[in-house]
Amino acid sequence: MAQKRMFTMKVIDSDAFLDMPMSAQCLYFHLNMRADDDGFVGNPKRIMRSVGGRDDDLRILIAKRFILTFEDGVIVIKHWRMHNCISQNRYHETQYTDEKSQLLIKDNNSYSLTHGTPINDTKLVKAQSGAAVLEDKDINEESTKKTKRNDYPDDFEEFWAEYPKKADKGMAYKKYQARIKSGFSPEELRQAARNYRMECEREHKNPQYIKHAKTFLGDATPFVDYLERKQTAENNSTGKADFSQYL
Repeated sequence: MAQKRMFTMKVIDSDAFLDMPMSAQCLYFHLNMRADDDGFVGNPKRIMRSVGGRDDDLRILIAKRFILTFEDGVIVIKHWRMHNCISQNRYHETQYTDEKSQLLIKDNNSYSLTHGTPINDTKLVKAQSGAAVLEDKDINEESTKKTKRNDYPDDFEEFWAEYPKKADKGMAYKKYQARIKSGFSPEELRQAARNYRMECEREHKNPQYIKHAKTFLGDATPFVDYLERKQTAENNSTGKADFSQYL
């Protein structure tokens, strides 16, 4: 639904409009604000109730020919095209196309059910379809670009799935590559991430104190403390493992 609608003084400053009760005038404005881009409203009674209107207000608008009605309860704002001129790039045709096909356009650009010329919105509808195609194309292209930018290898994605804090993935990947080049295996880094995550869960660590992955894998190498083989070595009575080769 559009957020902005216009009104012409030719209609709302006329004696016919100003002679109506204020409640009927108010309902008219609410119906206009909720109408689609062709001026149709599918739920006029619900709108009337939601704004505190009365059945008499709706009957007055119908009797004064400010709105036109159809058998299924749908209404259309008679002077819609006098009020609003919607650009091609924003226009969306009404869903009430059967009702629209019954309308005619008078010389003053108001709707009529009895006389006038048939409505021809072919250009608007084609423009709408073209805009939708272009929009879909742009979305698909952007999605493809995004996929390419974030196309990380499976081993890093497995590491990332284990790591407890998802932030700054691109920088984390750079640090991850550096650790791989320095001699660590993907399995070791993934295990270190898992051990760190489990520690954070056991200690119920506040998320703000959980290291970013880029820090965890950084030059200070805190991840070494969480390597599975170091834990195994520390449990071995022969003594501590030597990790100097990795630092």
